[in-house]
Amino acid sequence: MEMVSCPHCRFTKEMPAGTIPDGARVSCPRCGGKFVFARVAEPSAHSGPQTEASAPVAAPLQPPAPPETRRPTTSRTLRFAFTGTAREYFGIWIVNTLLKIVTLGAYSAWAKVRKRRYFYGNTLLDGSPFDYLADPKALFRGWLIGVLAFLVYTAGTRYAPSVSSLLGFAFFLTVPWLVVRSRLFTCRNSSYRSLRFAFRADYQEAYVVYAGLSFLLPFTLGLIFPYLIYRQKKFLVERSSYGRTPFTFTATGKNYYFLFLKAAGWLVLLAVVVMPAAFYVVSTLAEGGALLADADLRRTQMMIGALMAFALPLLYFFIVVYVQTALANLTWNSTSIAGSRFVSRMRVRDMAWLYLSNAAAIVLSLGLMIPWASVRLARYRFETLSVEGVADMEAFRAGFQGDVGAAGEEIGDIFGIDVAL
Repeated sequence: MEMVSCPHCRFTKEMPAGTIPDGARVSCPRCGGKFVFARVAEPSAHSGPQTEASAPVAAPLQPPAPPETRRPTTSRTLRFAFTGTAREYFGIWIVNTLLKIVTLGAYSAWAKVRKRRYFYGNTLLDGSPFDYLADPKALFRGWLIGVLAFLVYTAGTRYAPSVSSLLGFAFFLTVPWLVVRSRLFTCRNSSYRSLRFAFRADYQEAYVVYAGLSFLLPFTLGLIFPYLIYRQKKFLVERSSYGRTPFTFTATGKNYYFLFLKAAGWLVLLAVVVMPAAFYVVSTLAEGGALLADADLRRTQMMIGALMAFALPLLYFFIVVYVQTALANLTWNSTSIAGSRFVSRMRVRDMAWLYLSNAAAIVLSLGLMIPWASVRLARYRFETLSVEGVADMEAFRAGFQGDVGAAGEEIGDIFGIDVAL
């Protein structure tokens, strides 16, 4: 018999001699650390009794070296890629849609799992896909609870108006719980290279961020809104982890205020410059109507009115797209893990074109182009996302994760609660 000892956590285990070949790569069952097993030669008959130093030892895979001789770790950039196609996803989407209609929505749990498994499996990082491991039966139980809660809320607000405000307040108080439970379930059932993600629940902070700060919105005239978004993103990122390694968030509230101030500047420009200029042109033409024929004047006014009716919503649309794109870039670019940081390079004009062309295709095809639009948008988002400064993907360790119910996930979906980054 010989003793094998982990150099990381000092865990030891007695095993039959020769079970582990000399130089074999071993994984510790306690801490998950990897090391190379090195066996010292047996002592000769003329040597003294075997000492502790001459017993079989396990050498670390990369033993620490003095600072002056330690070689610098080589960092690299890992890129995301999306390999799904509209043709493949259309088959999944059409079956999901038809079965949800036939089953009056009861198939939603299985449809969600099929969709997420397809998108996860076709999302690659450094050539390796992600996995979605949720059990549709658990989601179905959560869906039943969510439908029951929705029916109670709808019936209460319609047939008992006197208690509608009470039901609304009760739902408002459940939002932080739903956010945490939904995030717990999603992370627990998401994995990469057989290592699952995790979320550390903190209900007290969730109620501060999602209920307390939201309650202050009307009292601050909305000025606290950028800080609210910042705290929500910070909560979701810093409570998440890959295995045992937590994510970190480096953005500040100032970054989010600057982003929304820039968007507000575009709105002010729209309200103070563009619209008054259009009204000035129309009024000037009306005053100078004597110089134009009545038919020409009316035709000119109609053209300007139609142009403004088209331009103003378009400008507002670009402002909304700017906010969404800038928020996504800021959040991802402020997220890092184990010294490696995410980099998102989405551009507003690209996202605006994707949204407009996707919407046009969906309307003209009566909804049949939804799979094409979904795949197209996912491909662009992942092609513009990367992880910089990665040294060793094997350094991440798994952590214990218990089962998490799907009620929060399904109720959040039914009531439209978004907990994505």
